[in-house]
Amino acid sequence: MNLLVFFLAFFLDFFELSFIVVPLLGPVAEKLGIDLIWFGVLLGVNMQTSFMHPPFGFALFYLRSVAPTSAYKDSQSGKVTDPVTTGQIYWGAVPFVGIQIIMVALIIAFPQLVGHDKPADTGGAEIDIQQMLQQDADKTTGDAAPSSAPQDDDALTKAIRDAGKGNK
Repeated sequence: MNLLVFFLAFFLDFFELSFIVVPLLGPVAEKLGIDLIWFGVLLGVNMQTSFMHPPFGFALFYLRSVAPTSAYKDSQSGKVTDPVTTGQIYWGAVPFVGIQIIMVALIIAFPQLVGHDKPADTGGAEIDIQQMLQQDADKTTGDAAPSSAPQDDDALTKAIRDAGKGNK
Protein backbone atom coordinates (compact mmCIF):
# COMPACT_ATOMS: atom_id res chain seq x y z
CA MET A 1 0.00 0.00 0.00
CA ASN A 2 2.81 2.43 0.86
CA LEU A 3 4.65 1.63 -2.35
CA LEU A 4 1.43 2.18 -4.31
CA VAL A 5 0.82 5.57 -2.68
CA PHE A 6 4.48 6.55 -3.12
CA PHE A 7 4.38 5.54 -6.80
CA LEU A 8 1.07 7.32 -7.41
CA ALA A 9 2.52 10.47 -5.81
CA PHE A 10 4.80 10.75 -8.85
CA PHE A 11 1.74 11.30 -11.03
CA LEU A 12 -1.01 12.55 -8.72
CA ASP A 13 -1.06 15.50 -6.37
CA PHE A 14 -1.83 15.23 -2.66
CA PHE A 15 -5.47 16.21 -3.18
CA GLU A 16 -6.09 13.58 -5.85
CA LEU A 17 -4.46 10.97 -3.65
CA SER A 18 -6.48 11.95 -0.61
CA PHE A 19 -9.82 12.13 -2.44
CA ILE A 20 -9.41 9.12 -4.75
CA VAL A 21 -6.97 6.65 -3.20
CA VAL A 22 -7.68 7.07 0.53
CA PRO A 23 -11.43 6.30 0.21
CA LEU A 24 -10.43 3.08 -1.55
CA LEU A 25 -7.81 2.06 1.01
CA GLY A 26 -9.57 3.20 4.20
CA PRO A 27 -12.40 0.64 4.28
CA VAL A 28 -9.96 -2.16 3.47
CA ALA A 29 -7.73 -1.12 6.38
CA GLU A 30 -10.75 -0.97 8.68
CA LYS A 31 -11.87 -4.47 7.67
CA LEU A 32 -8.35 -5.75 8.33
CA GLY A 33 -8.50 -4.31 11.86
CA ILE A 34 -5.83 -1.67 11.31
CA ASP A 35 -5.93 1.33 13.65
CA LEU A 36 -7.34 4.05 11.39
CA ILE A 37 -5.53 6.89 13.15
CA TRP A 38 -2.19 5.15 12.64
CA PHE A 39 -3.20 4.36 9.06
CA GLY A 40 -4.14 7.99 8.38
CA VAL A 41 -0.89 9.34 9.79
CA LEU A 42 1.08 6.79 7.79
CA LEU A 43 -0.71 7.77 4.58
CA GLY A 44 -0.26 11.46 5.36
CA VAL A 45 3.47 11.16 5.89
CA ASN A 46 3.76 9.04 2.76
CA MET A 47 1.73 11.51 0.69
CA GLN A 48 3.85 14.41 1.94
CA THR A 49 6.56 13.17 -0.34
CA SER A 50 4.42 14.20 -3.31
CA PHE A 51 5.25 17.81 -2.41
CA MET A 52 8.98 17.12 -2.62
CA HIS A 53 9.65 14.99 -5.67
CA PRO A 54 9.13 15.56 -9.38
CA PRO A 55 7.12 15.81 -11.50
CA PHE A 56 4.37 17.17 -9.20
CA GLY A 57 6.57 18.40 -6.39
CA PHE A 58 4.76 21.64 -5.73
CA ALA A 59 7.25 22.60 -3.01
CA LEU A 60 9.95 22.38 -5.70
CA PHE A 61 7.98 24.67 -7.99
CA TYR A 62 7.52 27.15 -5.14
CA LEU A 63 11.28 27.14 -4.62
CA ARG A 64 11.80 27.60 -8.34
CA SER A 65 9.56 30.68 -8.28
CA VAL A 66 11.66 32.42 -5.60
CA ALA A 67 15.13 31.20 -6.58
CA PRO A 68 17.14 33.58 -8.76
CA THR A 69 17.25 32.69 -12.46
CA SER A 70 20.15 35.00 -13.21
CA ALA A 71 23.12 36.32 -11.27
CA TYR A 72 22.33 39.30 -9.08
CA LYS A 73 24.11 41.60 -6.66
CA ASP A 74 22.89 41.63 -3.08
CA SER A 75 22.21 45.23 -2.03
CA GLN A 76 23.23 44.62 1.60
CA SER A 77 26.42 42.60 1.26
CA GLY A 78 27.44 43.58 -2.26
CA LYS A 79 28.07 39.91 -3.13
CA VAL A 80 27.09 38.51 -6.49
CA THR A 81 24.83 35.47 -6.15
CA ASP A 82 24.82 32.78 -8.84
CA PRO A 83 21.53 31.65 -10.34
CA VAL A 84 19.86 28.47 -9.04
CA THR A 85 18.90 25.83 -11.59
CA THR A 86 15.88 23.56 -11.43
CA GLY A 87 18.23 20.57 -11.32
CA GLN A 88 19.89 21.96 -8.20
CA ILE A 89 16.50 22.32 -6.56
CA TYR A 90 15.56 18.73 -7.45
CA TRP A 91 18.85 17.34 -6.14
CA GLY A 92 18.48 19.45 -3.01
CA ALA A 93 15.14 17.75 -2.29
CA VAL A 94 16.63 14.23 -2.31
CA PRO A 95 17.70 14.26 1.38
CA PHE A 96 14.25 15.42 2.43
CA VAL A 97 12.54 12.67 0.43
CA GLY A 98 14.93 10.25 2.15
CA ILE A 99 13.91 11.62 5.54
CA GLN A 100 10.25 11.11 4.62
CA ILE A 101 10.93 7.51 3.62
CA ILE A 102 12.77 6.90 6.89
CA MET A 103 9.84 8.40 8.78
CA VAL A 104 7.40 6.06 7.02
CA ALA A 105 9.63 3.13 7.98
CA LEU A 106 9.76 4.32 11.61
CA ILE A 107 5.98 4.67 11.78
CA ILE A 108 5.59 1.13 10.44
CA ALA A 109 8.25 -0.29 12.78
CA PHE A 110 7.10 1.63 15.87
CA PRO A 111 3.35 2.30 15.66
CA GLN A 112 3.36 3.71 19.21
CA LEU A 113 5.01 6.83 17.73
CA VAL A 114 1.55 7.68 16.44
CA GLY A 115 0.02 7.93 19.88
CA HIS A 116 -3.48 9.05 20.51
CA ASP A 117 -5.66 9.17 23.59
CA LYS A 118 -8.10 6.34 23.87
CA PRO A 119 -11.20 6.85 26.01
CA ALA A 120 -10.48 6.22 29.66
CA ASP A 121 -12.02 3.14 31.25
CA THR A 122 -14.27 4.37 34.03
CA GLY A 123 -14.84 0.88 35.37
CA GLY A 124 -18.57 1.12 34.72
CA ALA A 125 -19.00 4.25 36.81
CA GLU A 126 -21.00 6.87 35.00
CA ILE A 127 -21.57 10.41 36.11
CA ASP A 128 -24.91 11.93 35.27
CA ILE A 129 -24.20 15.65 35.13
CA GLN A 130 -27.88 16.58 34.84
CA GLN A 131 -28.70 14.59 37.97
CA MET A 132 -25.84 16.27 39.88
CA LEU A 133 -26.98 19.72 38.78
CA GLN A 134 -30.56 18.94 39.79
CA GLN A 135 -29.41 17.75 43.22
CA ASP A 136 -27.42 20.97 43.69
CA ALA A 137 -30.43 23.03 42.62
CA ASP A 138 -32.68 21.08 44.98
CA LYS A 139 -30.30 21.79 47.86
CA THR A 140 -30.26 25.54 47.22
CA THR A 141 -33.99 25.89 46.52
CA GLY A 142 -35.24 23.40 49.10
CA ASP A 143 -37.07 21.26 46.52
CA ALA A 144 -35.45 18.07 47.70
CA ALA A 145 -37.62 15.10 48.44
CA PRO A 146 -39.70 15.85 51.51
CA SER A 147 -38.44 14.29 54.66
CA SER A 148 -40.66 12.92 57.40
CA ALA A 149 -39.27 15.38 59.96
CA PRO A 150 -40.75 18.89 59.93
CA GLN A 151 -38.38 21.65 59.01
CA ASP A 152 -37.95 24.61 61.31
CA ASP A 153 -36.42 27.34 59.17
CA ASP A 154 -35.39 30.70 60.34
CA ALA A 155 -36.52 33.74 58.41
CA LEU A 156 -33.27 34.11 56.40
CA THR A 157 -33.31 30.49 55.15
CA LYS A 158 -37.00 30.81 54.21
CA ALA A 159 -36.31 34.06 52.31
CA ILE A 160 -33.42 32.47 50.40
CA ARG A 161 -35.54 29.43 49.51
CA ASP A 162 -38.42 31.63 48.35
CA ALA A 163 -36.07 33.82 46.28
CA GLY A 164 -34.73 30.68 44.55
CA LYS A 165 -38.28 29.64 43.68
CA GLY A 166 -39.00 33.03 42.16
CA ASN A 167 -41.24 34.11 45.05
CA LYS A 168 -40.45 37.44 46.58
